[in-house]
Amino acid sequence: MRVHAAVSVLLALFVLVLILAGCSNRPLVYDVLVDPETISPNADGVADVARITYHLSRDARVSVYFRDEQGTQYLFRSDVSRPKGDYEALFSGVIENRLLPDGRYTCVLEAVADGGERAQVEVPLTIQDGEADYIEIRNLNIYPATFTPNRDGISDRVTIGYYLTKEASKVQVYMLGPEGDKHPVPEDKIRPVGQAGNHEHDYDAGVDLGATPPPDGTYTVVVEAEDAIGNRDVVRGQLTIVNGGVPQAEVVNRAALWSSSVVPLGGTLTFTCTVRNIGRVGIRTKGPEPGTLYTTGENFNSKEFYEEPGIFRLGLDYEGNSSGRMYPFRWQLGRDEELTVIEGQKYLMPGQTVIVVGHLQIVDEPVKVRPYYWLGLIHEQVWIVEERVEPVPISIGF
Repeated sequence: MRVHAAVSVLLALFVLVLILAGCSNRPLVYDVLVDPETISPNADGVADVARITYHLSRDARVSVYFRDEQGTQYLFRSDVSRPKGDYEALFSGVIENRLLPDGRYTCVLEAVADGGERAQVEVPLTIQDGEADYIEIRNLNIYPATFTPNRDGISDRVTIGYYLTKEASKVQVYMLGPEGDKHPVPEDKIRPVGQAGNHEHDYDAGVDLGATPPPDGTYTVVVEAEDAIGNRDVVRGQLTIVNGGVPQAEVVNRAALWSSSVVPLGGTLTFTCTVRNIGRVGIRTKGPEPGTLYTTGENFNSKEFYEEPGIFRLGLDYEGNSSGRMYPFRWQLGRDEELTVIEGQKYLMPGQTVIVVGHLQIVDEPVKVRPYYWLGLIHEQVWIVEERVEPVPISIGF
């Protein structure tokens, strides 16, 4: 029994030595295969891609390139580290974002082991019936090149336009910050994503949704497009953000002081309240100035201070208003001398507080003897920031 055991141990050792010897005698790279040897990369689903398989017997650094009949080399993999084992890579005929022309190529796989041993294997590959029409992004336009996403109604949006020469399977449009941070741009508003032809993206930096825009600075606008074959094109432009931010204001303590709870017909109702800019960007506003007197037969249009997108004003409304417009009486946030003029527009600056006084002469009989009156902080053609501030019933004496 002991003899049989010893023989078994010796036999096992002999087999192990043979295995190790076989492994050490194997070439550094073997079983290299390109399948199929002829591909037709045209997105028809038939032989569009070649599978490159190989085995490393030892750890090595691997490079793969394709050589055409004129000797030009096209690098596919460059000096990548690979531990020993089986590997495969898919090759669609695309090198550096462009499909190689139809023709005969040699796939060359080179490996360098850690100890300096080198190996090279060459396998033929033919490309035929490849899609020769490369995708291009033409005429990138960014307008305006500098914009101020702060909802003041002036240069709040930017249009990013370009032309796709053919249909794309993938399109990305984004802003790239100085630290590499990416800010996506919403999809095109005139054509489906990837369709050939003109495209136009409307970008507001997110402020329309109440989001804080990217920090002020100069960004790279990147448009990337890839077709079904894998051809890819990238174009870049510049866009600068200044004075970006979400405008924020409040009626302090959501309070107002009314002159009286009883006003005779023909008399004047006066309110006083305090408004503060609580955001990080200036708030655009316009007249009439605080202290302006309205009559119930007037409105801000009759005083030629028409509604304008993006401006903030304080409004007065009342129960029974039949003018067809909310807050028909509106006042500027602060007197002219209190505001900062930027490019001809008046702004209430961050942290600034102003007192707004308004007068309304009640010359028309209200629908009820004791109607309610209230104030509202309005961001015109955007939203009502504060609605029905300090509603109070006022008795109108006839």
